[in-house]
Amino acid sequence: MPLKRLLFFVAPIVESVSDFSPGEEPVVMPVGANRLSTAICYEVVYPDLIAAFVGRGSQLLTTITNDAWYGHSSAPHQHFWQATLRAVEQGRYLVRSANTGISGIVDPYGRVVVQTPIFEQTVATGEVRYLDGQTLYSRTGDAFAYACGLVALLAWWVTRSRATGPARSR
Repeated sequence: MPLKRLLFFVAPIVESVSDFSPGEEPVVMPVGANRLSTAICYEVVYPDLIAAFVGRGSQLLTTITNDAWYGHSSAPHQHFWQATLRAVEQGRYLVRSANTGISGIVDPYGRVVVQTPIFEQTVATGEVRYLDGQTLYSRTGDAFAYACGLVALLAWWVTRSRATGPARSR
């Protein structure tokens, strides 16, 4: 449990489930001559974790999730669409299996190849490919976004200092 010492009062509630601890490194699983990775539940919304899988050689992204606790809300749909971003960012197919949420296949361009409805027992099949290489995002992460933020901050500072600076003589 994260922040176990701080959230000590929650421990009795989750003890019946189990005690989990984080792994030491992302694990990529061999499938014949290929490699795939599996994000469990909400891990798929963290781009750095998925990038780490690809950095270790994952050619196919998979994720398994229990979306039952979302119920009939927009959350299962949001969780699915967040997962599709990882396929685009990493240039990989993503295969998602959800017990009550949306299962499906997403191609490296973010196109949903297969999608199941929520709360419906069904089987979905489709074709995927094991892919190599890295996208610009998988190589640089959020560096471009941070650079844009820095440029915006610098532009704000320059325009602010000009507006509040000494009056110019004409």
